[in-house]
Amino acid sequence: MIPHPLLTPIRRLVLVGSLLALLLAPAAQAQSSAVMTLELDGFIDPNAARYVDRAINEAVEADAALLVIQLNTPGGLSTSAREIVSSILESPLPVAVFVTPRGAQAASAGMFVLAAAGVAAMSPGTNVGAASPIDATGQDVPETLAAKVLQDTQAFARSIADARGRDPAALEAAITEARSYSASEALDLGLTDVLADDLPDLLRQINGAFVPTAAGEIPLQITDAPIQPVDRTLLEHFLSVVASPNLAFILLTVGGIALLIELANPGLVIPGVTGAIALGLGFVGLGQLPVNWLGVALLLIALGLLFLEFQEPGAGIYGAGAGVTFIVAAILLAGGALRPVELDFPGAETLTVSVWVLVAMGAILAALTATLIIMAKTGKPAPYRSPFDSQSMIGNPAHVTRRLAPDGEVQMLGEYWHARLQSEDDSEVIEEGYAVEVTAVDGTTLMVRPADIDSMADHTGAAQPPSSA
Repeated sequence: MIPHPLLTPIRRLVLVGSLLALLLAPAAQAQSSAVMTLELDGFIDPNAARYVDRAINEAVEADAALLVIQLNTPGGLSTSAREIVSSILESPLPVAVFVTPRGAQAASAGMFVLAAAGVAAMSPGTNVGAASPIDATGQDVPETLAAKVLQDTQAFARSIADARGRDPAALEAAITEARSYSASEALDLGLTDVLADDLPDLLRQINGAFVPTAAGEIPLQITDAPIQPVDRTLLEHFLSVVASPNLAFILLTVGGIALLIELANPGLVIPGVTGAIALGLGFVGLGQLPVNWLGVALLLIALGLLFLEFQEPGAGIYGAGAGVTFIVAAILLAGGALRPVELDFPGAETLTVSVWVLVAMGAILAALTATLIIMAKTGKPAPYRSPFDSQSMIGNPAHVTRRLAPDGEVQMLGEYWHARLQSEDDSEVIEEGYAVEVTAVDGTTLMVRPADIDSMADHTGAAQPPSSA
C-alpha cells in the first residue's frame, strides 16, 4: 500500500505524462506522413513543368513528409527547366530528385533539376551533365550569341549551387566543356548527396537528415512512411500526346484540308466536323510548344490558297502559290532563316517539326493541287446535246419554270432549258407558269417570246402573260 503523502506526487506525474503524450501525438503522426513520388520520364517541356508544380502543391496540401521526383531525361527546354528549378527552390517541404533506374540520365536541363533538389540522389549506372547550350534545332549557338547564353547559363548554375551548398565548378564544367559524370563521380564532386540502389534504399539512407527548403532546414522523419505516387491527370496525359510537334502539325494540315473539302462540297458534314476537331487539337498541341506562329500563319494561308484553287480549278496560280507558301512555312517551323531562336539544351531538337513530316504533308498538298488542275483540264463536261433537232423546236410551246427577266428557265418536251426573252420592251418579264413560244435556238439557250393565246390553246397551263413587270 502506497503511503498517503506520496499519492499527490504520483498523480501529478501521471497528469504530466498524459499531457506529454498528447503533445507528442502530432510528432508521432508526423512520422507517419506519406512520402509522395512522381516520375519525370522524358523531355522537359511546359507540360512537365506544370506537372512538377502541381505535385509539389498537392504534397504541401497533404502535409507530406517528402516529395521524391524520380528523374530520367535527355534534356529539354531551358525555360521549362527553370520553372521546375523555381518550383523546387520555393517549395516549403523537402524535395528529393532521384535519377533512377540504372541506365537513366539527368542530361542537360535535367542536371539543373537534380542540382536544385534538397536531396540529390542517383542510382549506380546513371549519369548527369552535358549541359552546353544549343538552339532549338540542336545546333551550336552562333558565336556572338553563345557568349551571352553561356554567361547566363553559368550564372544560373552558380545560383543553384549557392542555394544548395554545392560546388559550382563541376556544374560549370558541364556547361562550358559539356562534361558528363557517372553517379560515383557526381557524388565525389558534390553534385549529388546520396548513391542509392532504389527508392526504399534512398528513404532508409536519408531518414533523419536535415533537408533545406524555402522554410528552412527540416528533419526527415520517414520511418515506415507510406509511399503515395502522384499520377498525371487525364488532361496532362492528353496534352503530352497532342503536344508532339509532329502530331500537332499533321492535325493542323489534315484538319485544314478536310475543311476545304467541306467548303467546296457543302453538306458532306463528316469532313467539316473532322476538320474542325483536327484543327482544334492541332492548335491545342502547338499552344504547349515553343512554335513560330508566323510559320503557322503561313501554313493557314497556304491552305486558303488551296481553297481558291478549289473554287477556280485549272489556272494553277493559286495552287502554285499554296506550294511556295507551304515551303516557306516549313522552313520557319523546322528551323532556319527568320526562326526566332529559343535557346535550349540538348533534347530540344525533338520539340521541332520533323523534316520528313513536312515532306510528307507537302507531298499530299502537291498531289491534291495537281489532281485539281488535271481534273479541271481534262474533266470539263461536254455541252449538252438534245435528242431533238434545233430546227424542229422552233415554234413549239414551252412552260416558264423560272422567271424570264429577260433570262430564265423553261421546260419543253420534257427538258429544262436556259431561255432568254426576246421583246422590244426591255422591262417586260414573264412570270413562272406562263406559256412562251420558241423563236430560235442558240447553243443550249432557247430564244422565246410571249405565246399567242389562239396558237397555245391546246397547251396545258398556257396563259396570256402580263405585258410588263
